[in-house]
Amino acid sequence: MDQPIIRLCLIIGSLITAGFILRRVRLAKVQIEDTIFWLAFSLILLVLAIFPGIAYWASTLLGFISPINFVYILIIFLLLAKQFFMSIRISQMDSKLRILAERIALNEEKVERDKLDL
Repeated sequence: MDQPIIRLCLIIGSLITAGFILRRVRLAKVQIEDTIFWLAFSLILLVLAIFPGIAYWASTLLGFISPINFVYILIIFLLLAKQFFMSIRISQMDSKLRILAERIALNEEKVERDKLDL
């Protein structure tokens, strides 16, 4: 990972990500837990770009041939983990939405029945 173009891309990518997330937070369009993940993600990229020795050390420790392979695997892993947790959250919201729709339907039916009784 000693190639300056890769380091520069990581630095620029992490700064753009951080800037974009901070802008979305300012507009109140991102939840706190998502903000923390994306800021941590961009910080990890920034640290790996500024201190490439960490990527060399980790790739040697884990048996990767090239440090950039370690960086790619790390990024893929983090994004897959985020996707998994987003799927869980969507499933929970879907369940809550279904329950809410059922309650609304029951309430509307009760209101209609009450109108007919009058």
